[in-house]
Amino acid sequence: MQKNVFLVLNSFLFLALAGCEPQPQEGLETPRRHFTDAAERDYANKEFMVYDPAEGLNKHIYKFNAELDTYFLLPVVNAYTYITPEFARTGVSNFFLNVGEVNNFANAVLQVNPEKATTTLVRFILNTTIGGLGTFDVATRMGLERQPEDFGKTLGYWGAGGGAYVVLPVLGPSNIRDTVGKVVDYATLTFLVPSHIQDTTAYDVIAYGLQPINLRYSNNFRYYSSGSPFEYEIVRYIVTQSRTAEIEKLKQH
Repeated sequence: MQKNVFLVLNSFLFLALAGCEPQPQEGLETPRRHFTDAAERDYANKEFMVYDPAEGLNKHIYKFNAELDTYFLLPVVNAYTYITPEFARTGVSNFFLNVGEVNNFANAVLQVNPEKATTTLVRFILNTTIGGLGTFDVATRMGLERQPEDFGKTLGYWGAGGGAYVVLPVLGPSNIRDTVGKVVDYATLTFLVPSHIQDTTAYDVIAYGLQPINLRYSNNFRYYSSGSPFEYEIVRYIVTQSRTAEIEKLKQH
């Protein structure tokens, strides 16, 4: 039991460096820092306001995350990129995305979306078998696009508001609803892993070493690359509005 709790905490700290999904192509948990002059003018016009009652604390955490990223995470990722061939890095990313299909499927079911659930299940079966445990994304090549979902979106689909904006240590921008969603998603994946697998050295290396490195590698987000004095506020606005748009789109289907 103690190990299961530790696994949940480990997942919670590392699985969402980019937010809810560990991939650069989808999801809006980690917006890229390329902002226009128009965006800054809008902020000056107070159009970037987001409910952020703990703004002072959140800014301190944001700075902590930036320093952790600069002095620890990115150097590790750079070393990983240097010593690992591109095809191998792609295979690792595909493997973890395939593992994430478990949560995609569960949340599609909770959202009462049989089409998305079926597509996700077929993707998982194809990539796990033909695709060598997911290292090759054969399902996408066959026209079955990935359907990223998470419990935060599921809560939003059923009417739960986002609540206050928060910046989580390591994980970055979020809100109260999506933080709860992260915990549920990561706990689900952790507790589905049989205990005899959790007790192996290989599992420890993958879960505590390779997985967090891959998550940061898969994310193009860079702190303080915008050059804007309003970076915190703009990131906060983009994260909030993008997440709202995702959930609104979900409700339309």
